[in-house]
Amino acid sequence: MKNLNNIILVGPLATGKSTVAEHLSNITGLRNVPVDKVKWHYRFQNGYDLVKSRNILRSNGFDALLDYAKDFFGPNDLKDVLSRFEGIIDFGATDTHSKDLSRLAEIYKLLDPYPNIFLILPYEDESLSEEVLEKRLRKRLKDDPLKGPVLETYLKKNREFLYSPNSIAAAKHVIYTNDRPFHHIAQEIYYKCDFAGKGLSQNRKATMVS
Repeated sequence: MKNLNNIILVGPLATGKSTVAEHLSNITGLRNVPVDKVKWHYRFQNGYDLVKSRNILRSNGFDALLDYAKDFFGPNDLKDVLSRFEGIIDFGATDTHSKDLSRLAEIYKLLDPYPNIFLILPYEDESLSEEVLEKRLRKRLKDDPLKGPVLETYLKKNREFLYSPNSIAAAKHVIYTNDRPFHHIAQEIYYKCDFAGKGLSQNRKATMVS
């Protein structure tokens, strides 16, 4: 059964999806479901080898890690997440991207019925977004003992995410954060949501902080 009232957030690494999801959860009372955390249940259930994945990352970088990981969390697993959980579904950056066009088509088909899919980007200017995201990722990963040494592979892959049409094709709305306070961004998303007449009550809007 599809939870069509889900609010789904997509976008590249470091766009602020997780923080926006937390604020959305606070002002709506809906559960925050970070797919990057939930997917570990499916990965281990499907035979994911953590030691092997770390060795792949160390030796060959982020893109090689994604090639390995894709076999352990696929469209059917994502479908299960969307059917089991209702709330703010915070997708990982890799969840709307694939080199496999048939896999990508499955993801698009899966997401098509959901009206509240928001692509989160820093700015409408892609070059400025690239600069901001790179700065954030460098700060986030440079001291990480596993990811820091292969930081450049994360930056390269994230540029692909940013300039790829995949997330745009999956999304129903695009939100540019433009350095605004996160609760303002969350409010904008909420007011653009279509809950098919059965979602959050109107009095929730009255309780939202400005």
